[in-house]
Amino acid sequence: MEPNTSGSDPSGINASDSCCTMSLEKMKVLVADKLHHYAGKLAETATEHADCSVAQHGKLASEWLEKSADYVRHFDYEETNAKVRNSVKQHPGRALLIAGTAGLVIGAICRRR
Repeated sequence: MEPNTSGSDPSGINASDSCCTMSLEKMKVLVADKLHHYAGKLAETATEHADCSVAQHGKLASEWLEKSADYVRHFDYEETNAKVRNSVKQHPGRALLIAGTAGLVIGAICRRR
């Protein structure tokens, strides 16, 4: 997060940054709620078909979705952003290699479509 250089906001946060953070928080809640909802539906379906051998896998998938919902709900964007920035500063060559590889993979996937 870049500091506010205009001097109008003593917190050092740009208005656009706080707006993006609010949108990110709303998105986190929305995604977590959807994951939780579908985990519940999957668990319900697995319980209804308990005699089926696939029901165990449905229950396991439901638990994974529930864990994913908790992870998304408690994900701290700012902390992760700081960790990534610090890692890039400490290992710029590795960061460029990873970014280049990701770009090649995404480019190859997009080219096939």
